Amino acid sequence: MKQPLKVAVVGAGMSGLFMGHHLKNAGMRFTIYEKRSAAGGTWDTNTYPGLHVDVLTRNYEFPFARGHHWTKRYAPGEEVRRYLADFAETRNLLPHIEFDTEVTSAAWENGVWTLTLADGSTSTADIVVTATGFLRTPAIPKVPGADTFLGKQFHSSRWDHSLDLKDKSVRYGVVGTGSSGVQIVSALGKTGADVTHYIRTPQWMQVKDNPRYTLTEKLVLRIPPLARRYDRKMAELRVKTDGNETWRLVPGPDREEMKRRFLKMLEDEIPDPELRAKFTPTEPLGVKRIAKTPDYYRVAQQDNVHPVFGGIRRVEPHGIVDDRGTLHRHDVIVWATGFDAHAYMRPMRVTGPEGLTMDAAWRDGVTAFRGIGVPRFPNFFLLCGPFAPVNSLTIPTTLAHEVGYLMRLFDVIARTGQGYAPSEAATKAFVDEVREALPGTTYSEGDNWYSQEVGVPIIWPFTRARHEEQYAELQMSDFDAYPAAEPSPAADPSPVADPSPAATEHRHR
Repeated sequence: MKQPLKVAVVGAGMSGLFMGHHLKNAGMRFTIYEKRSAAGGTWDTNTYPGLHVDVLTRNYEFPFARGHHWTKRYAPGEEVRRYLADFAETRNLLPHIEFDTEVTSAAWENGVWTLTLADGSTSTADIVVTATGFLRTPAIPKVPGADTFLGKQFHSSRWDHSLDLKDKSVRYGVVGTGSSGVQIVSALGKTGADVTHYIRTPQWMQVKDNPRYTLTEKLVLRIPPLARRYDRKMAELRVKTDGNETWRLVPGPDREEMKRRFLKMLEDEIPDPELRAKFTPTEPLGVKRIAKTPDYYRVAQQDNVHPVFGGIRRVEPHGIVDDRGTLHRHDVIVWATGFDAHAYMRPMRVTGPEGLTMDAAWRDGVTAFRGIGVPRFPNFFLLCGPFAPVNSLTIPTTLAHEVGYLMRLFDVIARTGQGYAPSEAATKAFVDEVREALPGTTYSEGDNWYSQEVGVPIIWPFTRARHEEQYAELQMSDFDAYPAAEPSPAADPSPVADPSPAATEHRHR
């Protein structure tokens, strides 16, 4: 009797757990490989002070696993980490996860994927799904003299918890104005510590209160009909505060109105016109991801917080020299400088048929078919890959569209016994659509982390409805077929899922 397909999922963050849940419910054999010792992905890695999700907590949950421990409308990072860890446990995914196990390479050999692990051992799988995330590989600028600094320095995703946040004598230098930098400066500034924030380019920020959930709200969210009404109310509020989803996509009065709204926000938050001018971005609104903050501007005007506008000339043993030549003394430097958003599964080495590597396939720019597959790499798929709407949709929404599509494709793979990769023609047609849609969007009006040196910017320039529509129908004409090996009848250490309705309907508590 033919064994079910064996799926290898790389990464036990939000995407990997979402995929694992669906594989388990489908009764498929699978193993999730996680290089860290816990589930949670970026939410297990990032533990800096002030961390919180910047979309509504309710929109960041899995729709089939509602949480009820949340304390705020925009959940603190620790609560998201706990939610994902609890999900892995309560959904019985832990037996499927190999922790402390890094996949260093994957090679298509004789119709199956051979995975090589960091300890030198190997494993095989019929299908590989990389769920490695896009905010995983720290990007740290090469600043002259950084290696001479005598204090502590680290990337924001590697927070040093030996620091005593109650010690107001510690002098911090925070470099970076994305969400991480904004959240860290806000949190440290409120402790009373001396904080210098280096702002090479001022960013657009949206001031949004982050109230605690009231007891009434917590009760409402436990009753599905009332919870749905609450969600509709929050969606209406979001449109009022954030505008409709098309202002970034199409020039016109909505875009101009959003800019007026943000300029008014700056005026309300920063009374001093000279300081306000320094904080006012020169780039168009919406070019980059807009940081959400309840209090950054207010904290930045405290006496213990020092915004430094402009670049960094060098690092010296006792601090940072700005581009005016002024030395700012620090005990700690935090590089809140973001991530290599185009690394995806790399440095994992991926080799497809005929020795083609992923690095070679992406030599002329990172690309993918609908964010889930790359031509000439059969049965190798990505979650939240290139062109996924990480700029505009929540991760659970994106995953719901992608995973539903992939599960139908897995059925075809199981039925036909073949491997499938997106065709060059289908991928080119998709990327051409993206390229043609970019002019006129805010994303095309300047550099951002969606840009790449060669190739089309990795951005989703369409609506949520368009994203869902592209996965509505699985057309096998979009794929090339490859011979695949017969599924091995050998015993597999991964337990087969319980596909019973009871298992399917079990809910996170």
